[in-house]
Amino acid sequence: RLSGRSPCIVVGADLLLLWPSMPFPDTIPELRSSWSAVEGLGLEAVGVLFFKRIFEIAPGALELFSFRDVPAPELYESAKLKSHALKVMNTVGVAVSMLDDVPALLPVLEGLGKKHVDYGVVPAHYEVVGQALLDTLALGLGDAFTPELKAAWAEIYGVVSSTMIKGANKVPAPAHTEHGSYATHSGADLGAIKDSQANAESWYTSPDCMPQSVRSCVSSLMPTKSA
Repeated sequence: RLSGRSPCIVVGADLLLLWPSMPFPDTIPELRSSWSAVEGLGLEAVGVLFFKRIFEIAPGALELFSFRDVPAPELYESAKLKSHALKVMNTVGVAVSMLDDVPALLPVLEGLGKKHVDYGVVPAHYEVVGQALLDTLALGLGDAFTPELKAAWAEIYGVVSSTMIKGANKVPAPAHTEHGSYATHSGADLGAIKDSQANAESWYTSPDCMPQSVRSCVSSLMPTKSA
């Protein structure tokens, strides 16, 4: 079983303290079954819906990606966005497939967290992604996405995000990559990326979104700045 389980699992706009009816790893069969249903919908299509939800929650997050300059009417038909969306969904699939081998999964997640430091990702972005994931699963699975299943996904995403943040905290960003960027082209607008981080932080810390008790509980995941 996972050690150090905490009831403080941030799930976005709902921001409920969710406990699954069964503790992990008893929920693995339900998580895998529901992910198989998602795969049946087409991972590229689901990934596009996932990114659409991210940008609905935090529009500024678009500035972190290489497809940020794609005209809005064409964004969700963009080959770059579709390719990245599929990669993200495949990564989720890999994580789901490794749920019964947590000791092997955790270093992978820490490595992903370290990698995302250079992309400009901050802890607040993980909460945006968590909300978008749950919303996308709810849209795709419909009535099958029961409160119990939602709680199970929220629990496992809490482990994923906290482990990635732990990995990120081990790598201080050098000055020249302070804000990072997903964008691969030269001359990235670091001001826009910084605005994206602020946008996510604003959503994350909004009193209308997150009860103070929950915010205090997850604040320990935030990297501390040395004086």
